[in-house]
Amino acid sequence: MESEIVRGVLFVCLFLMGLCAIEHHFRLSRLPYVSWVVLFGIAYGALDQTLVPALPDIKLTPDVVLYLFLPVLIFDSSRKLDLGTARTEALPAFLLATLGIIISMLAMAVPLRFLTGLPWNDVLFFSAIMSATDPVAVTTVFKQFPVPERLRTLIEGESLINDGTTIILFMLLSGKVLENKTILLNQGILYFLLSIGIAILLGTAMGWIGAFLVRWWKALEEHFIGTLLPLLVVYLTFCLAQSLLEISGVIAVMSATFTMRILYRRFRPEDIPVQSDIAFYAGFWDFFAELANALLFFMLGVEISLHYHEINWWVMPGVIAAMLLARSVVVYGAGIAFRLVGVRLPLPWQHVLNLGGLRGALSVALILMIPETYAYRNLFLCAALVLSFFTLIANPLALRGYLKKAKLDA
Repeated sequence: MESEIVRGVLFVCLFLMGLCAIEHHFRLSRLPYVSWVVLFGIAYGALDQTLVPALPDIKLTPDVVLYLFLPVLIFDSSRKLDLGTARTEALPAFLLATLGIIISMLAMAVPLRFLTGLPWNDVLFFSAIMSATDPVAVTTVFKQFPVPERLRTLIEGESLINDGTTIILFMLLSGKVLENKTILLNQGILYFLLSIGIAILLGTAMGWIGAFLVRWWKALEEHFIGTLLPLLVVYLTFCLAQSLLEISGVIAVMSATFTMRILYRRFRPEDIPVQSDIAFYAGFWDFFAELANALLFFMLGVEISLHYHEINWWVMPGVIAAMLLARSVVVYGAGIAFRLVGVRLPLPWQHVLNLGGLRGALSVALILMIPETYAYRNLFLCAALVLSFFTLIANPLALRGYLKKAKLDA
């Protein structure tokens, strides 16, 4: 037992040392930090299978992604959004993350149906799963270039909401594909609206409780309680929504975070900590979120390595092309639609939105939730891993090249 604990501690230390080395040596690289972390995970998985089989096994499980990583990442993104800008961009972000997801699902499913010959229900199911975007690598690129706050908020807001939309669509379509349940359009729309509405109400209530406890216990005067309480509220909110009520945990956490932020502004001056304490809280949450991202993308890299030999490389270019086509249809179609209703979305911003359509670990986690008896589970998993890897490498490079010459002034 003692030797296993020692091995575990040594592994954690060496893993964190590897993250530090990547952060130091590749901070000026063309690829963002998380892309190198994925490559680090692929190298680890390859070593584990071949040269050093005694290495600890690392598995990307859906519960770990959904209940351990996703809540803190949603909280981190929600707390950083500028509330004033978020109100301005709320409608475009919501439309991109709801109607945009459905359009993306259809636009990706059509070429995949003729490319693979799979049944319509199955390609729609896969396309819905792969429609969620992950802005982590994109926002890392943004740190190196002047990007308007509205555009940054639009990309992050779309990603936050479409995570919730994708999970709702997954829960809805899995009943049709896996259990052959009949889904009527009006029932699907009602379920979608109820899920979002109840999630917002739950999140608002939990955020109010969190802010009340922070003020009642004078939590901001103590580093331990002040950092722990918001995280407890976030995890409790997500678990209540996602597991108990089977509604959108993502939307609930967003609502709870925004509610706490709004209520914090109404605190009395004596309840507000000094600037050094505010910096401490922000630094802690930044560190916690960055560590969660690094672990998540490392495990994604390991998963890619484990399935490398099972991937049908002849089909993958067509799958990648279908994904890129779907993203382009959504972004440039939204640009035209927004212009018709008086919402300004400059063409350079549309290019950035298009290149910012990265895929991450959420899609992989949703596929891992599918029972192993499902005939296309492994095919979908391999395709999702390739799409995630492609967008984490190709899209940041293309985005970096575009931002060097683009004029993004609003």
